[in-house]
Amino acid sequence: MKTSYYAVLHLNSSEDALSVLLVGGRVLLSLRTNSAKFPNPDPSLDEFAAALNLLDSNLKLNDGGNNVKFSIADESQTVYDYLKDYLSYVNKVAKGDRTIINLSGFDSNIDAVVHSIPLKTVIKRIVNGSTEHSAKIFVYPVDQADRYKVEVTTTPLDPKSFNLVINSVSRNNLEVPALVRAEETFMRVAAGNTHGWGPFSDFVGFVPQ
Repeated sequence: MKTSYYAVLHLNSSEDALSVLLVGGRVLLSLRTNSAKFPNPDPSLDEFAAALNLLDSNLKLNDGGNNVKFSIADESQTVYDYLKDYLSYVNKVAKGDRTIINLSGFDSNIDAVVHSIPLKTVIKRIVNGSTEHSAKIFVYPVDQADRYKVEVTTTPLDPKSFNLVINSVSRNNLEVPALVRAEETFMRVAAGNTHGWGPFSDFVGFVPQ
């Protein structure tokens, strides 16, 4: 019987920014070197590299000040979230093959990470998106989540009025396009994994420009 392996991330949190940077650098190099095995990761490797460079720069500039400490903590969390996205991606590509996992820069283990349905998502903020009349949603990371979905409505007191507009994307791609200018739209987000979807966040209103 063939043994299935799983890519694992031996970091319990983003608190050790230097370790996050080192693991991130190893994974970035490995995914780039083996791009034929790992095509089109989401988020893109260019986005990941930019986040790593920002974290690296602030670690080098760290003077003990609170502003730099806060920046390092925020950037380390961003890189850590990218690593969790890539972890799920690598496991989907490798399908239990240890050789492929080892090409990714992640460690491999015969024990899968235990997953339960994610907890309730919390929206951090909503801002204007990259295109006209769009909205970019930022949420706090949800443990054990590898995908997110968004529903919108203009009548939030009617639960049946919410419509699905984004499904199964990474936390960094929550951008709702083609909204009606100057019309308040209410949005809610849920986090999920292979075992199902967690509860939706409280809805938050936004008026697109």
